[in-house]
Amino acid sequence: MTAQDRNSGEDTPQPQERAKATSLFQTEATLSTAMRAPPQMRGGRMPLFVLEDAPQGLAWRGKGGVVFAGIAPEPAQTQGWRCVLEWSGPEGGATHGGHCLCCVGRGGLDQFLLAQAQSRVRGVGEPLEVMVVVCAPQLVAAYKTQLKTSVFLSAFYALQA
Repeated sequence: MTAQDRNSGEDTPQPQERAKATSLFQTEATLSTAMRAPPQMRGGRMPLFVLEDAPQGLAWRGKGGVVFAGIAPEPAQTQGWRCVLEWSGPEGGATHGGHCLCCVGRGGLDQFLLAQAQSRVRGVGEPLEVMVVVCAPQLVAAYKTQLKTSVFLSAFYALQA
């Protein structure tokens, strides 16, 4: 739909069309706050999520890996993922903070994720576009904090809020 400019005889777009093409404002918003697809890799770092439930949908599962941290997965939770892993914390269940070698050292979640990223770089296993850590709801904040403080992990993963 164009309107002919009376002075020049040229077709000019209607204001509605011009607004659609140049507007800085979103004209249609989805009502759901759930992410339908995982974010793309930026700067070579894989998006890393720490959640209490594994995301649903083929976009997530077909592109990503999932780590069940300290919980046993149900068969339905493992269907369709490129990579399904299980990790359990150090024996005794004690965590002493981000500085403790027994908690964050060789057996820590950050080291486990780091080893997974390094193996993917070496070509072991299928390439992943997103990694999701699924844990108990009361541990989500603690794991996010712990993973955020890992210097080496941040070279491979971009921890998502």
